[in-house]
Amino acid sequence: MEWTPELRDFIQKHIDDDTSDLLLAARKYQGINVPLAVEQIEARRRLKGKLPAWYGNPHLIMGGRVPAEQCSSEMTARFKRSIVGGESLCDMTGGMGVDFWYMSEGMKRAIYTERQQHLCEAAIHNFQMLKDECHPEAEVRYGDGRELPIPSVDVIYLDPARRAGDGSRVYAIEDCEPNVVEWQDELLLHASTVLVKLSPMVDVSDMLRKLKGVTDVYIVGVRNECKEVLVKMQRGTECERLDVVVHCVDFLASGKMEYVFSLSDEMTVSLTDGGVKRFLYEPDVTLMKAGAFGSLCSRYPVWQLDVDTHLMTSDELVEDFPGRIFEVAEQTPFSSKLLKRLKKELPQANIAARNFPLTADELRKRAGIKDGGEVYLFGVKVKNRGALLLMCRKIVLLAGTSSVSM
Repeated sequence: MEWTPELRDFIQKHIDDDTSDLLLAARKYQGINVPLAVEQIEARRRLKGKLPAWYGNPHLIMGGRVPAEQCSSEMTARFKRSIVGGESLCDMTGGMGVDFWYMSEGMKRAIYTERQQHLCEAAIHNFQMLKDECHPEAEVRYGDGRELPIPSVDVIYLDPARRAGDGSRVYAIEDCEPNVVEWQDELLLHASTVLVKLSPMVDVSDMLRKLKGVTDVYIVGVRNECKEVLVKMQRGTECERLDVVVHCVDFLASGKMEYVFSLSDEMTVSLTDGGVKRFLYEPDVTLMKAGAFGSLCSRYPVWQLDVDTHLMTSDELVEDFPGRIFEVAEQTPFSSKLLKRLKKELPQANIAARNFPLTADELRKRAGIKDGGEVYLFGVKVKNRGALLLMCRKIVLLAGTSSVSM
């Protein structure tokens, strides 16, 4: 890579410029590889919110737009370090090196493996720029991890590529590259812990049927958006599926939300027998992904609206519920007549549909309601009540008190 002080300074000077204009005026900048600079600028912009320490370091080389877009955030990378122990790490799918760097903190040995040469070159440069007393000297290996010798370490980490040869996205674990299902036995021979990062779209139940030695699954979110699923496999462990511990972690603006349960807690769900009560609860997105509905109903005095309607209700406010809380202002059976009334009376609302005849977009279009505002409209199916529309106000909890957001 043609990385020079002049190129570095050009990138910093034009970091906020229109990259199309820069490309059109490339001849104006003698001695500067403008296409490379533009790629670095666009890659760096993708890191601004999720990896501010790297974005703000002008000496680092970004691996490209796609690696920058797909790499972990600083928050989720640090979290991975908190869930693995040991003194040695091998990252078999190095990429931008973000997970590798944060996971290797405090380790005595750390091995980065990557099959793309330009990413290896960038990693060697970046690890030198980032070097400190908290990280070991990074060992960078260029090549396909499936063909290189697998080192014996405490932790092996993988982030399989989730795109097929034609560029389309894939989600099943055996369709990703490398195929961890085929490789798992060999990996567990060389490490006591194997940690695999999967798409937030992965089918957790299907994944658990295919992987061995799974003890923990981590559903990780940032600001109520599910970002990744982490699977921890332990050598020599024979864990029954129902004994697997699921950790739901969401890094919210108000702080970290954590919820832990085992799959055996999900055997039964308590359904409401009195329709929709005064308060409505929407589980955090990580809990929705994990399917933590039975445990929610057993731990909190709440009832689910119906078998496939994953919203809860109660007469008394449950302030520590892990998710959003609403007060139900009105509940009405769904009908075309109701939609006509809403079109006249409710110009704007936040609309969601749960186990409902219409999608949220279809409901919004038929009701002629603009998105946004302070009213929340839920289309739901409720046990013994059928399809209802719930008009709600979001409850904001402040310093141990609650208030309805109007």
